[in-house]
Amino acid sequence: MIRNLVVKLCILYHFSLLFFSNANGQDVTILNNFNCFEADGNVTLNWVIKSGSTCNGITIFRSVDEVNFEVIGDIQGVCGNLSQPEPYSFVDMNPIKNAINCYKLELGNYGFSESVKIEIVDIGSTGYQIRPHPIKSSGKIFFTNKQMSTHQITIYNAAGKIVFVSTTEQDFFEVNGADFSSGLYLFDISNLSGNARIAGKIVFR
Repeated sequence: MIRNLVVKLCILYHFSLLFFSNANGQDVTILNNFNCFEADGNVTLNWVIKSGSTCNGITIFRSVDEVNFEVIGDIQGVCGNLSQPEPYSFVDMNPIKNAINCYKLELGNYGFSESVKIEIVDIGSTGYQIRPHPIKSSGKIFFTNKQMSTHQITIYNAAGKIVFVSTTEQDFFEVNGADFSSGLYLFDISNLSGNARIAGKIVFR
């Protein structure tokens, strides 16, 4: 009799853990491969719900401070699949420009997922974007480089003297403010495989 009572108490304890875990939104083990990427100014979110798992709807949230999240979309109805992994995607066509966009999912009955982040840089009409600006410690100069071809940046001081030269095959140059005295500098970015050229100004403090 005592043994049966112990077994019943163990079963009750097990189910109570499951209940409170879901109620507090801590169990998101049904989610797999949550990631995001940017293309043409839009952010695509991709995730997979594991085989044998289901949830009651999915809500997509976005934030720029990781504190205040807003709903930007939802997927109604039963989500997931009992027999195979189920992939999902969502496109944010209006991400916040020149900011780090943070996304998370609320999986019905299972609570919130971990967050994924991506920085959206708006190049604009100047052809470049400096973040942050002015630069105190380190910063990046973004530009368009869809072909990932080799580009060179040359930075000049107020007297027109070259003080920095670097190349990249990415879509940004990284600069260290400690390498420059405070003040205004000029720069140009050129495509080494063509004649494309971008000119601009940068301030170090």
